[in-house]
Amino acid sequence: MSTEVDELRRQCFLGARFMWRELRELYGHVSCRLPDGKGFFLMMVRVPEPPGDPDEVLLFDNEGNRLEGSTPTPYEIYLHTEIFRRRPDVQSIVHSHPHMATALSTAGKTVYAVTQQSKAFGAGVPVFKGDFVEDRQLGVELADCLGSHCAALMKGHGAVTVGHHVPDAVSQVLYLEQAAKQQIWASTVGTPELLPDHILNHRFPESRADLNQGTTNLWRQLVWEWEQEQAHGHSHSHRHGDHEHTH
Repeated sequence: MSTEVDELRRQCFLGARFMWRELRELYGHVSCRLPDGKGFFLMMVRVPEPPGDPDEVLLFDNEGNRLEGSTPTPYEIYLHTEIFRRRPDVQSIVHSHPHMATALSTAGKTVYAVTQQSKAFGAGVPVFKGDFVEDRQLGVELADCLGSHCAALMKGHGAVTVGHHVPDAVSQVLYLEQAAKQQIWASTVGTPELLPDHILNHRFPESRADLNQGTTNLWRQLVWEWEQEQAHGHSHSHRHGDHEHTH
């Protein structure tokens, strides 16, 4: 396969690893569309039972048929096939079960832009019913609920985020969880306020466009940390709730 395809496979692998490290939640998956549009890679977050390969990245066609890999097909494969079908602009999808964002959904609430890091969520991301996406029709309904948004909550279930690439989709779910925490924290002392329009609509000038790449910046930091640990054999220590790491 080409260098581009190899890089996409690597991003799926790293995305799944980051989901576990940052969210401590194992029932999810990260996918990315192939450059030729004829299928997608998918990596499970959880480690399969032996003798399954914990580093295996699966390959599917656009109907959800497994073409490569021995790990069982995810139960909610139609979440990926139908969002990819509905959203040609989307190149990557993450399904996860972030603890605070999911808790927020059980109270009939959603995540919205309360900080600059969460402004992509605007006045609020849509909330889908909590069903397992076990058939094509439910996948279609979820894709319709997501619409043009970058994220949707699934009530009492989890969330789905999408992006122009794996770094984008992975970073969005981390920012989604961060925003949910901030909303819950703020609600203990008052009502979290939606960002004003002039901040929601702010764009950096072209000469400083690199500053408006928040998802890429977060991904680069995560990759840097991963590579440092791999190179130096350092262990990763996760402090639940604040994403702090020590080595």
